[in-house]
Amino acid sequence: MTERTLEGFGPDSLRSLVEELFGFPADSLALTATLDDLGLDSLAMMELGTVLEERTGVEMGSRLVDVSGSESLDQVARTIAGFLAR
Repeated sequence: MTERTLEGFGPDSLRSLVEELFGFPADSLALTATLDDLGLDSLAMMELGTVLEERTGVEMGSRLVDVSGSESLDQVARTIAGFLAR
């Protein structure tokens, strides 16, 4: 994933990032797993947002901090895709 090449950002893209940043094996991450299930808090979302920002040039960090811990990976991927589409 490089600058603005995240057009097709989806659940698999998020799985790869979560694996890269937080050490979870991507193939073991269920799309229904919530951020709380994975122990990913607002600081983790800030880190994820910062990486996405660096790779896409789209401001993300502060947007992802407000993502609820009860959201699934699938929901978070859709939220990120929406931000990238703007």
